[in-house]
Amino acid sequence: MINNIINQLTGQKFGRLIVLKRSEQNSKSGNAMWICLCDCGNEVNVIGSHLRNNHTTSCGCNRISKVAKGHSKERLYRTWGKMHKRCSDPKHDRYKWYGAKGISVCDEWKDFLVFREWAQANGYNDELTIDRINSKGNYCPENCQWVDMKVQANNRSNNRIIRYNEIDYTVSQLAEAYNLSSFTIFNRLKLGWSLDRIVGVTERNDG
Repeated sequence: MINNIINQLTGQKFGRLIVLKRSEQNSKSGNAMWICLCDCGNEVNVIGSHLRNNHTTSCGCNRISKVAKGHSKERLYRTWGKMHKRCSDPKHDRYKWYGAKGISVCDEWKDFLVFREWAQANGYNDELTIDRINSKGNYCPENCQWVDMKVQANNRSNNRIIRYNEIDYTVSQLAEAYNLSSFTIFNRLKLGWSLDRIVGVTERNDG
């Protein structure tokens, strides 16, 4: 009987949610939970009965989108969206360095307005980018800060994360992404080149 229920739900779509599989954990009330993939790329655990009666039809992005609609043109909104994508969307070109390595966005930052409030309270302006203090840690208030891109670019360690176009790279990852050598990138950093110039000039023309 249980197998029949699993087969009936697995693979079905409810609103924006596709049921992937039965969760190993039940809800606090003991109800069966299901791991679902939302159209926005987020995974979420949902009680089975909530799916069947259409009580839950998304990861919450529908509600968030409506609330955040008035902020969609803000740079901060784009930063928030890209942060989620690289951590939750397997199709994102940087997912392998984030979501695939277990890096995620904390639950409270799934709400853009909560993230926006934190950003404004912690010195955000449009010249800064979000930086994880521990590059192996998650995106959450206790592990994030706003920094100038030059701060990251001035660091010489190959393990240091450099942010370019709202994406975090190690030096070796940046080199691979833009068909350069790590040695060339280090030299250009020492010369004080901007990141745009570093990745925009081929090694053949490097002087």
